[in-house]
Amino acid sequence: MRVSYLLLFLCTVCVMTSLFGQETFSGKLVNLDESMELEYLPSDSVHDEIELTNPLELEDGRKLRLPRLRHAAHHRYSDYRSDESSFSYLPGAGDSLGWLSFESSHYQRSGYRSGISTSFGFQVLDGPVIVDLPPRLYDFGIGYQHRGRIDESFSYDVSTSVGVYSDFEGSARDGVRYLSHAAGMLHVSPEMDWVFGVDYLDRDDIALLPIVGISRHSERMPAMRFDLVFPRPQIEIATSSGRTVYLAGRLGGGSWDIEFPTQQADVVTYRDYRLLLGIKSPRAESASSVEFGYVFGRKVDFRGISDSVRPDDAFVLRFVTIR
Repeated sequence: MRVSYLLLFLCTVCVMTSLFGQETFSGKLVNLDESMELEYLPSDSVHDEIELTNPLELEDGRKLRLPRLRHAAHHRYSDYRSDESSFSYLPGAGDSLGWLSFESSHYQRSGYRSGISTSFGFQVLDGPVIVDLPPRLYDFGIGYQHRGRIDESFSYDVSTSVGVYSDFEGSARDGVRYLSHAAGMLHVSPEMDWVFGVDYLDRDDIALLPIVGISRHSERMPAMRFDLVFPRPQIEIATSSGRTVYLAGRLGGGSWDIEFPTQQADVVTYRDYRLLLGIKSPRAESASSVEFGYVFGRKVDFRGISDSVRPDDAFVLRFVTIR
């Protein structure tokens, strides 16, 4: 009877893993029979499994083995971008530039192989007084994303979208942008992935960025994860409470079609660099984070004006939900 239940458990895990295409399960193995001891193989073992030391043998004499239960941080780098919604606040007034934004992305949830979804963004600007920027900017988009793998050693994440980025005071023709990315992941070992590809931002200041780096997730340090992948590096440390503390770098900003009070049309581009410290709390189907960070290298450019505006450095507070 015990063998039947264990075989049913193994079959269920195999079916679910094949449906999702990645390791998404974690759990706790409970011994209901005190006469049967369970013991992990040494962490440096070449076998990615545990063995029943008081063995249960199948009819053909083989020993019954179960997959090793992994730490949540020990999984392959297989999603370059996932569904994310955020609220961000950069204080500013006068000659500085304050920025309040609500954003949702068009990417698929982690674990989903492909799909079409929409995005929305709403930005409220405060200052600077030296240039008459519109008080509100909007983003609307629709995109398609597909994730998959060719074999056990290579997976990929590709996405394309079309969106309108404008203040919608006049024509938004120059605000149409095509954001896309193509990322490949080479899983060179169970503890390391090589990541490479391109990220097409379709901005006036930065049109294209390379995707390059490594992801390190070792069972010898199960609470730590290093996703050193440009342009979205992140280092995570899991705590005993189940939360994760992380340090991340991000590129902020975008390009929008605007109209000045003189009814002159132009395209404004805002850029900044962000160093973020966050605390992530897992939920049933998502993870919520609170981030506090330093924003530097801020710059505002206009397509029809040669001069640039460089706002002061600022701090940012963000509330993020990742699915």
